[in-house]
Amino acid sequence: MTADDPTAAAGPVRILTVCTGNICRSPYAAVLLREGLQWARPGAFEVTSAGTHALVGHAMDPASAALLAGKGLSDDGFRARLLTHRLLLEQAVVLVMASQHKDVVLDETPAAHRRTLTVRELAHALDVVGREHDWREVLAEAGADDVVSRWRVLPQVIAAHRRRMSRADRDVVDPYQRGDKVFAQMGREIDPAVRTIVTWERQFER
Repeated sequence: MTADDPTAAAGPVRILTVCTGNICRSPYAAVLLREGLQWARPGAFEVTSAGTHALVGHAMDPASAALLAGKGLSDDGFRARLLTHRLLLEQAVVLVMASQHKDVVLDETPAAHRRTLTVRELAHALDVVGREHDWREVLAEAGADDVVSRWRVLPQVIAAHRRRMSRADRDVVDPYQRGDKVFAQMGREIDPAVRTIVTWERQFER
């Protein structure tokens, strides 16, 4: 495994979600993505989260936990942890919740540049490329024929098509200490992005 090719070794495809305190947005997104990808490709992914300024050791914010509970999901053993260079090196893709988190990731680990996107940016990119091309053909041309190679080349494929993508704001609102309405908005921004990512992965045979 190398910093430039974190999926080269055998094993699960590692995806990291990142926010600020690692108690609201990123753990919520991680649970949804973990459950969805487990359904789409059982055993193929490891989805975790971290925070750029994590409230280390804290449980998930009760409002985020309540949103998950409404979907029949939970992560009772979750504890917030700090984003580190070593952790970033292990990831196939880093899904930040806002562009400010991307800046921190790149300051910490410049080699993660291409494989760091906001979660909504990734979903948008999957849709845009899919409207213009057959994803199976695109990936076949890149030599990706299984889940590990697919996620290894995905950041490069997206980068090659970036000019076609809109520059609209792709951040997820920060709901920390802002009440249930803002947490609900967070859910409305994260949920469809996760569904798009899971649906995209589900289309492939292996």
